[in-house]
Amino acid sequence: MGVDLGIHKVACFLWDVDLPHAFAWTAPDQSRAQQLHHLAGYVHDMASTFDVSQVWIEDTLVGNNVKYSIQLTEVRGAVMAALAMHVDVQLVNVATWKKQIVGDGHANKDSVRDYIHVTHGAYAPLCGDDQDLYDACCIALYGRHINDQSKNLRLAP
Repeated sequence: MGVDLGIHKVACFLWDVDLPHAFAWTAPDQSRAQQLHHLAGYVHDMASTFDVSQVWIEDTLVGNNVKYSIQLTEVRGAVMAALAMHVDVQLVNVATWKKQIVGDGHANKDSVRDYIHVTHGAYAPLCGDDQDLYDACCIALYGRHINDQSKNLRLAP
């Protein structure tokens, strides 16, 4: 499952026996602790419902807006803690998944969206107009790519 985090929202993309699913959810306007609890619970519930064994989450970058970066890191920590006992959680840098999947580590939103529409057109309707779902889809594709590569390494003589 690929997860794109926001400060009040999570977007998840996964495959259940090769059938893709995309979900996004925004936390209600409550205290920060309650929001973190709900966001983490949502991702945990999606992983449990679909019996996900591995989750890839976009890692947080510290940018010009430090407060925003800290809030993203709070969400990341809450989600990781909620999943830690049941799921293998991996982090991936935004430039890494963009380079590997889209072909450009600095791809903009339009390039990410276009990539899904052209290369994985069946997934585009699941993402609709939600850029976070497009990102979650690419993060999930990155996770699948890494897992496929590791299987090939194990099979190599």
